[in-house]
Amino acid sequence: MEISLLSSTQKYAASALFAVALHHSQLHQTRPTTRLLSLEEEPIGEGASNSSTISVSDFPHLWIHDNSGLLLPVFRFMEVEDQAWEGLKETAGVSTQARHHVGSFMTLLSETNDEVSSGIREKELALLKAVDATMLSMESSLVLSEDSDKSCDYETHCRQRCGYPDTTTATDPNGRIPRTTPNISNNEDVDGSGFRFFEKPIEEGKLLSEERKLTVLYELLSSCVADYVTDGGSKGYDARHRVALRLLATWLNVKWTKMEAMEIIVACNLIVRLKNEDAEQFGKSKNDKWKQAGIIGASALTGGSLVALTGAAGAGLAGSRTVIRIEDLDEFEFIQTGLYHNQGRLAVGILISGIAFEEEDFLRPWENYNDNLERYVLKWESKNLIALNAGIMEWITSKVASNLLQGGAMLTVLSTLLAEEPLPAALLAASDLIDSAWAIAVDRSDKAGKLLAELLISGLQGHRPVTLVGFSLGARVILKCLQCLAETQGDNAGLVERVVLLGAPIPIKDEKWEDARKMVAGRFVNVYHTNDWTLGIIFRASVLSTGLAGIQPVQLRGIENVDATEYVEGHSSYLWMTKEILRQLDVDNYNAIFRTTQQAKPLQDQTKQTNIVFI
Repeated sequence: MEISLLSSTQKYAASALFAVALHHSQLHQTRPTTRLLSLEEEPIGEGASNSSTISVSDFPHLWIHDNSGLLLPVFRFMEVEDQAWEGLKETAGVSTQARHHVGSFMTLLSETNDEVSSGIREKELALLKAVDATMLSMESSLVLSEDSDKSCDYETHCRQRCGYPDTTTATDPNGRIPRTTPNISNNEDVDGSGFRFFEKPIEEGKLLSEERKLTVLYELLSSCVADYVTDGGSKGYDARHRVALRLLATWLNVKWTKMEAMEIIVACNLIVRLKNEDAEQFGKSKNDKWKQAGIIGASALTGGSLVALTGAAGAGLAGSRTVIRIEDLDEFEFIQTGLYHNQGRLAVGILISGIAFEEEDFLRPWENYNDNLERYVLKWESKNLIALNAGIMEWITSKVASNLLQGGAMLTVLSTLLAEEPLPAALLAASDLIDSAWAIAVDRSDKAGKLLAELLISGLQGHRPVTLVGFSLGARVILKCLQCLAETQGDNAGLVERVVLLGAPIPIKDEKWEDARKMVAGRFVNVYHTNDWTLGIIFRASVLSTGLAGIQPVQLRGIENVDATEYVEGHSSYLWMTKEILRQLDVDNYNAIFRTTQQAKPLQDQTKQTNIVFI
């Protein structure tokens, strides 16, 4: 193993910090308002101690427990002495002085040894330069991939097709969609009610230089993807590890894009090793240059790790572009989108449309949405979805529905549904036109969710953290996937990092939301539209009396409920508005946030604050 850039004491401190971050990340799953206390708030003296009656070993569900296997590879990689492991876990899990410990560990990390400081500094600076160069390349790729005119054309086409007024020319004389400029800064802690609780940079983090911060995070990242297999576990990059690194980067005030740059560096190192048939000879001439610069982690990062991380030596989901026919599904196909395929991305995004009038509606809603994930669109049951939406348009334009719309009756439809009162007989008769197509689509979405779960468990995407985003029936696919992950034997809680559901036709009760939430390591967002009467009428059956996620909050702690009523004109507008909503959600932020702008509010009163509801 190569010489680490950190001393043994600093590796101990870095491992301890990671353990605390890992534990707090799990707390945020169900208690999003639980933050690391300030020094002034935290108890000291007699009130500050580890409990003598409570131990981490008593709670096998904890991520820092041995059962999860999450800390073992980190401690091994960082060469923490075995006898210190239990103490670190207890400090992370049951100590009442977590904030004081975090400050102390950061202070240890800031210290330098005069005897080795010169050589270490050179390697740390080399890593800093490599990260900056990688970030510059990433940013250049994002700029080149933007095509606002193409997005505007698609929005105009969708509006005309769905009968919405064209507002794209009202905001820009050239017809371009304006870029969102947040009026909520990264440091503001607004959750819709003004309550402040977000995780913030730790004061002692200022003691560390930028290059030292990156060194700590780089070595911890390397430990998370190290080629260790224990107790029959799987190699790879666990979603829970990535969420903990995201929180730790927040504490150290390091931009997440720098972490993504380091992920690329780590992956590129693995790719180099995998491509080298003669590792010994080539490694001396090529890899040693990287080692000397301090950019390669430990020798535990092998070619075998890359296969595990990226899926079938890079083929992964791209290798499944052929249509899959299984369990009454006629179509289930992954299509690449974005720029970052086979470019060393250690995280995957799967994007799922649930509204389709044409084939292009599976892909175009996600075009020009720029993040740094290796992204795939899931195309599923296109014929059934297109038939369903054609039926919905026929229903909306029917004489009965038109009369109700013109008479303003739809304004009270949702309130009637939520009050569990019967709907007008004429409206029920009109909506019978689409009942059969809707029932088929719902059934297929449930089966697609089950198949997606099976593929994730199989590692087709590589053992990399997955972000799932879907609107309408695509959101239902995702929830069913999470439920199947929860029901399937094995530890499947490390597969999915983040989830965003938009306009989800999913009942709030009797759908095992809590089990689904446990399958998502990081943020779980439910975006709803209180005036989505189309969704309400279509899903009006008995489940309506139990609530519907697409039109109201999900009353479960750990789920961010975002009221996007002012941004979404109707159910079909998710086709062109989803990208903008995702930008404003700032999904890469560890904290829950919805960034708002005046330009991003095209509807009605633009002075009203969009609500983020935490339960």
